[in-house]
Amino acid sequence: MQSSSADNDTTQCKLTVVIIGKNEEQFIAKSIASVLEATKQLPSEVIYVDSASTDRSIEEASKYPIRILQLKPDWHLSVAAGRYTGSLHSNGEYIFFLDGDAEADANWLTHAVDFMDNSPQYGACAGVLDEVYMTDEGEVVGGQNNVFGQDLNADVSDMKALGGLALYRKKALDEVGTVNPYLPTGEDDELCMRIRNAGYKIARIKGRMAVKYTEKRESLHEVFRRCRTKMYDYGAVIRYSSQYGAGLQYTLEMIPYIASFIVATIVAAIAIPFLIVKGQILILATIVVLALC
Repeated sequence: MQSSSADNDTTQCKLTVVIIGKNEEQFIAKSIASVLEATKQLPSEVIYVDSASTDRSIEEASKYPIRILQLKPDWHLSVAAGRYTGSLHSNGEYIFFLDGDAEADANWLTHAVDFMDNSPQYGACAGVLDEVYMTDEGEVVGGQNNVFGQDLNADVSDMKALGGLALYRKKALDEVGTVNPYLPTGEDDELCMRIRNAGYKIARIKGRMAVKYTEKRESLHEVFRRCRTKMYDYGAVIRYSSQYGAGLQYTLEMIPYIASFIVATIVAAIAIPFLIVKGQILILATIVVLALC
């Protein structure tokens, strides 16, 4: 792993922001700039973990006073691996995980750190996440506010899981272990489950946490991308959580999400035989094989 930094100081600080990305040259500069703006009033550090980008991501990130960790292309690369690596190199009392195609809200992090300082029973928190849907060419084609359906009138809403973007108490991670780098999906849900099982609460708190620029989650291309990268391999998470006696718990907690995905897959499969992609008719068997691989 290569490491570069404008400041290699390892002094303890209040907050570490870990940004992960691969080939995010379109967004990474704005992501880093948003974090630096949001942490002006906090003793903090910013770490960008790059998963062997082949574009100008590193060049863009190097323009900012942050630490950069570069994972090698022959390593196991995943979202979880990036967050795992960043957490190992963090010096903060809290760790905020952000994606390289997302921008942090200017005020939420200060509010979240204050909440965690005054609520030691909570091991992690998150806020409202908005999404802007974009094509590969950078065209905005829609979006969704509050993608997790957070109660906007509640100051604090206890949850079971938070999604990938969230603020964690480092002490809690030290107790239960950080992100499992080998999980292809569901690593955030599994981590939150371990934190809850250790006696901590997790919550969504008031305020917009971030906006993420991404492809629409339900698009055909995104479904196939996630199938191809095994991002629907919840069996791996169940097998891992079973090692410490929580396999059944994880399965039961994920039933609503998995059921909704199965329904969406069946609906898509009905329409797909009528579509031609690269000269080949996509049929239900293709979807099933890719989803289970």
